[in-house]
Amino acid sequence: MERILCWLLLPLLLWGGEVGAGQFKVLIVHSYSPELPWVQQCNRGISSALPEGFALRFEYLDTKRIPESEYPRKAEEAMQVYRAYAPDLVMLGDDNALRLLGPRMAADGLPIVFFGINGNPRSYFKSIPPNVSGRLEILPLFSWVRYIRRIMPEAKQCLILMDRSETSDALISHFFGENIHASVDGVTVDYRIVSTFAEWKQAVNESVGYQFITIPLFHTLKDKNGTVVPVEDVARWVSTQSRIPVFAYQDYMVGNNGVVGAYVIAGEAHAFSAAELARKILLGEASDKGGLSADHVGTFYFNRKQLERFGLILPPGMEKDALFTE
Repeated sequence: MERILCWLLLPLLLWGGEVGAGQFKVLIVHSYSPELPWVQQCNRGISSALPEGFALRFEYLDTKRIPESEYPRKAEEAMQVYRAYAPDLVMLGDDNALRLLGPRMAADGLPIVFFGINGNPRSYFKSIPPNVSGRLEILPLFSWVRYIRRIMPEAKQCLILMDRSETSDALISHFFGENIHASVDGVTVDYRIVSTFAEWKQAVNESVGYQFITIPLFHTLKDKNGTVVPVEDVARWVSTQSRIPVFAYQDYMVGNNGVVGAYVIAGEAHAFSAAELARKILLGEASDKGGLSADHVGTFYFNRKQLERFGLILPPGMEKDALFTE
């Protein structure tokens, strides 16, 4: 009986990410891999917003781990799935999926809903078609610096350290433009982009003159063999080796073996909002455009061990609103 059941389930397992069956078919294409915590959060949000009555298929371009030369191949594989699955609506997660697939899929007139976009979506189209809408996810780079200044009122200089990726480029363009410095509430903010974990370690070790570091993106750092370094290893190294406080923008980076704190736009809530828009479009409850909007309100996460390590005390209002992780 178990063998028969396995054979019955095999086609579904080979097919990949299809969940259930329903009136509407929705194809969700992520820029990254299913192991990434952000992607897992987004999938939970989408699945919550699109339960019964929607058949969901998840695909992953894995562009944080494969070389850029393989992007066209992965994009073509996604297009083959798109044609074979014939969805009623497509959701595209993060910038690479929208850039690589958005114009091609939108040309068919199918509704496209994007989420997790850090860049300007208009840069991926000659002009945004009326069948394309979604939710922007602009990491709160400078907002977090302002909040950290409340924790460290004497701080005068901050380093924003990022990996080398399209998302990092989009953030730099959005927040810094052509400048190499910025001033945020009396804090001089510099940025540095590196490709390898060795360069990352060097940047942290050479952060003399800075009072704190923020790390928005670190998912494409390579080791000496060219393999992407797991985020847990990045967090663990920073936790033990940085001589100054380090803050992130992801809750999973905060902990006894992680960074001091994070200001987080939650992937689950963000993707839920985008999926709600998709649901309304499919049910005829949204306008043709659907609208473009950005998430700005985040949640504080802190670790008490790391706060104590650097002698940091949270302002009463911030401590009251914060979530603490181990």
